Amino acid sequence: MFQEMCEEEASYIIESKKRCIELGLNPDRPEIPQNTMSELDLGRKKDLYDEILEVVNFFSSKLIKSLEGTPIIITITDQNGYLLDIIGDEIMVKAISQLGIKPGIQFREEEMGTNVVSLTLKQNHPIQLVGSNHYHKCFHNSACYGVPFRYSNDGNLLGSICIMTAVILHNPFFLMTLTTVVDAIERELLLRKQNRKINRQKELLYESEKRQRELLEKDLVMKDEFITLITHEFKTPINVIYSAIQLIEHMYINDIPQSVKNLIGNIKRNTFRQLRLVNNLLDITKLKSDQFKLNLKNVDLVAITKLITESIKIYADQKKINLYFKTNIDSINTALDDEKYERVILNLLSNAIKFTPEGGSITVQVKGNNTDKTIAIAVCDTGVGIPKEKHKKIFHRFGQVENNLSRQAEGSGIGLALVKMLVIILEGKIEVDSEVGLGSKFIITLPIKEEIVEEEKYLFPDSDNRLINAINVEFSDIYF
Repeated sequence: MFQEMCEEEASYIIESKKRCIELGLNPDRPEIPQNTMSELDLGRKKDLYDEILEVVNFFSSKLIKSLEGTPIIITITDQNGYLLDIIGDEIMVKAISQLGIKPGIQFREEEMGTNVVSLTLKQNHPIQLVGSNHYHKCFHNSACYGVPFRYSNDGNLLGSICIMTAVILHNPFFLMTLTTVVDAIERELLLRKQNRKINRQKELLYESEKRQRELLEKDLVMKDEFITLITHEFKTPINVIYSAIQLIEHMYINDIPQSVKNLIGNIKRNTFRQLRLVNNLLDITKLKSDQFKLNLKNVDLVAITKLITESIKIYADQKKINLYFKTNIDSINTALDDEKYERVILNLLSNAIKFTPEGGSITVQVKGNNTDKTIAIAVCDTGVGIPKEKHKKIFHRFGQVENNLSRQAEGSGIGLALVKMLVIILEGKIEVDSEVGLGSKFIITLPIKEEIVEEEKYLFPDSDNRLINAINVEFSDIYF
């Protein structure tokens, strides 16, 4: 059946043979191809077809391996019929090279007679030349199959892939197999092309996002610089007001009536509140720009924590809140920036007093852990508590818990964000355990560091004045 099909020559083969006869070609002696690329041009063309040749070689090698033992070669040509590469049996490569077939030559009917390459490119569909379908008699005992290949998304013809065998393979599915291989090649080429487009789009998207990030970062820097500038401008008149109040209290306190003293107390308290807000804004912009530096000193962490707790007892007493200090160790010596630690504990205690109702309790716990050389400080209260879904938000800048329970106390929403940043600077971590109506527990875990040898242990080298001033500022929105 297949042999009969092969003997029925297709009309385009008949037309091609007629043309060969008209050109005076000798069917007993094939002509040597005249059109040949220079080595330089061939190299440039191969560079242009580099990816195509790579893909075709890969799939052709698989096809040749599946037909192991059969004398076979596979040729790859460009869209003009110029031979770019030959893959396959060495004996056959040598044999066809004697006919002038080698990389760089052009397959043309005018020179080589009826051939599968020129017919495939001309007809632009799969072609088979089996037996007598060849114009030249020297090929009558062989079979050639050609399939054009292209990018299937745009239909551009890239060239042809042809197989030549030394024997006629009476297999009706052979051309179909080659066509399937070419389909796989086209899919791979298209896939690579699409991947390049996707990668390019990703690159463009990345570049766009990068530019957006750079603009955003620039805006954030400008915003932080503006906040720093404006808070410095605020701080100057606040300091002037506070200095004036101190002067009045020092020189004229005995001459001032009680009603005026109350007003001065109001002014002083609100000055501290403004100072607290300005300081927090300045500090949080410093933290974002990595301007904060650690000032490590030898301290007894248990003693410092106890002193801070006892120093704010007056504020707990005014709300009839029970204040407790508990520890499982008498002392723990470590290298620490005591001023930053002091701000962390004061902020947590200030929040605890604000959000704990009268009759409640606040407990400060210090627990040492010799196993991993850490110390945990917990501030626990029986206050209003924090919803579970808000636990992360409270540590973000301006991340207040906006509900009726928490709005009983005023605040900027940056205190706990500053606390978290300070704890991170101290190389520790902070966690919260809280439920609405059941109070809150903030746990700070800090590493126990080796002490600084050249300095002696101390609590507060600047006496208690710094702690008193810090308490006045931190607790300025808690009224007597």
